[in-house]
Amino acid sequence: MARLIEVQDARECRSPLTVHPGDVLLFRAVGGHVRSGGDSVEMLGPFLATVAGDDGNILTPMGSPNTVMFRARQPGEALIDVVTGDPFHTTQTTALVIAVKS
Repeated sequence: MARLIEVQDARECRSPLTVHPGDVLLFRAVGGHVRSGGDSVEMLGPFLATVAGDDGNILTPMGSPNTVMFRARQPGEALIDVVTGDPFHTTQTTALVIAVKS
């Protein structure tokens, strides 16, 4: 069964991070990209977290994206960047190796 893996702090994440095909990595971040290994890992997002109200309306806050997700597709290795911080002033990019194992 695939897992949703929330990484609390990309800067503190152990690299390589070993996952399985179908797993999704969730980072609280403003952006990111796959530098290499795009057949093994794909980026989903960035997203702006919102909530569904009791009346069925979607409540969306003002601001920049705050969530980035990556999905493990098939066995292999990928190098990803996760961008955190304020996208309008100061950002920090963290490179992580993602090892996808069956």
